[in-house]
Amino acid sequence: MQPPTWAGTVDTPLSAPDAFDVPVFLRRSSPLTPAPRPTPVLVGLAHEPWPQGTGIPADGAYLVGTTWRALLNATISVGRDIGSWITATPRLARHEIRARRYPLSAYLVQSGREIVPSVVYTHGTESSTRTAFGYHVGMTMAQWACQTMGLGPTTHAESAIPPGAAPCWDSTPSLPDLFGTHPDTSELWLVEAKGSRRLGMGPRAKGAQQLDVGALVPVAHQKVLCGTSLERRLFMMIDVEGDPPPGDPDNISDEETLEQDDDALLELARSRMLTYLALSSLPRNGLRVTAVGRPEDDAVTRRPPVRLLETDEPTAALRRRVAPGSDDADIRQQHGLDMLTGRIPGTDLMLGMSRRLYGACRELAYAERRVIERVREERPMYMDALPREVQRSGYAVAQRPERHMSDRAREERTAAVQEYARRVRTEQQDDQLRSVREGFTMGARGSWMHLIDLTPRFALPSEEGFLEAATSDTYLAVEEEALDLDTEVE
Repeated sequence: MQPPTWAGTVDTPLSAPDAFDVPVFLRRSSPLTPAPRPTPVLVGLAHEPWPQGTGIPADGAYLVGTTWRALLNATISVGRDIGSWITATPRLARHEIRARRYPLSAYLVQSGREIVPSVVYTHGTESSTRTAFGYHVGMTMAQWACQTMGLGPTTHAESAIPPGAAPCWDSTPSLPDLFGTHPDTSELWLVEAKGSRRLGMGPRAKGAQQLDVGALVPVAHQKVLCGTSLERRLFMMIDVEGDPPPGDPDNISDEETLEQDDDALLELARSRMLTYLALSSLPRNGLRVTAVGRPEDDAVTRRPPVRLLETDEPTAALRRRVAPGSDDADIRQQHGLDMLTGRIPGTDLMLGMSRRLYGACRELAYAERRVIERVREERPMYMDALPREVQRSGYAVAQRPERHMSDRAREERTAAVQEYARRVRTEQQDDQLRSVREGFTMGARGSWMHLIDLTPRFALPSEEGFLEAATSDTYLAVEEEALDLDTEVE
């Protein structure tokens, strides 16, 4: 049996401290029809290495090497509308990050190279909890799989309208979960995520129906059904419709995409708003800057979900040249990436981002606040559906009186708020694109003093027991001890 490999490589086995393997069964069909669930024997026999490059590989039973860091990156960035409702209260982003991070460690444990459900999940929780976790792990693994295949940032289908979709998209029930644009092919992907303890044919057949959007999306698009099953061990079943698009992919780098495509930049900023808002709400003395090497050309083109910094030679070489006590200017002089980082309170995570992405996210946050201000001005009756405003005056807390509504009436009012906010956002999209591009450019040319009125202290989280990962614009580190990597199933 061949050793498992990192997604995006051919021969090199993944030996990171937090590494594990995910069996992935990929099948094509037209029309989209889920393949039969593999037997436990077939799951155990999966061994094909994931092919080099991005895009959807040929049908096969793959054994994909990955890490907890890649999964945590996926769960934090998977598409969801976290713009308008949270930009006014950025501290809530920290709670949202905790809500996404800790279900994974609560119900999954590592046994050797396998991820298996914990005994608490299998025997200590009620069915509603398992159902909720199934949705969460399904979305996380769908994001991980799509990132492995090179898809750009995803957006939740209830939060926005995909490019080229009909206006009635947002009023249609049973939409797919996510959509995104693949940078190599510029093709729209529609993604449905399913997950449960023992994912069978029924939910996956329903997922295929949700992807059958017909005239709602008259432009060319790729349908991807991602199923995650937890029985005995975590594995995935991915069903896609049709053959790969004709012709060679553009195979352009992330750098070229961000420099040339305003829409891609906006989607990247949206996907990282949780990180930006958490960083912007941290105490100033909790912010640090760390040095990350610029990726080599071939690594940029391959676009793995994240680079593991303990084996990243550009980062190692940069850190050998940057002395303790350095600042962001010293890192820039060495042609490195100076990532702003911060420990997320109540977690084992440290998150961060580049100056240019921070600048883009900051402008997007301003733009989202303008959306809500306009909604408040033009539709004040909608405001009762939003969370109660809390303002502190000394030790007194003043709250807007809450109207008594049925759950259904509240959901309808909330949906009306969201729909009107989407309409306003669409009208202001050109302004948002321009603002995010300006923030991106200003951040790239400036310094952290220009962005946050502070020169953060230099730190190396790897020396504090953190396992680090990064892209050209994002950073994630997790405490190695907190991962319980020596956990074995009794």
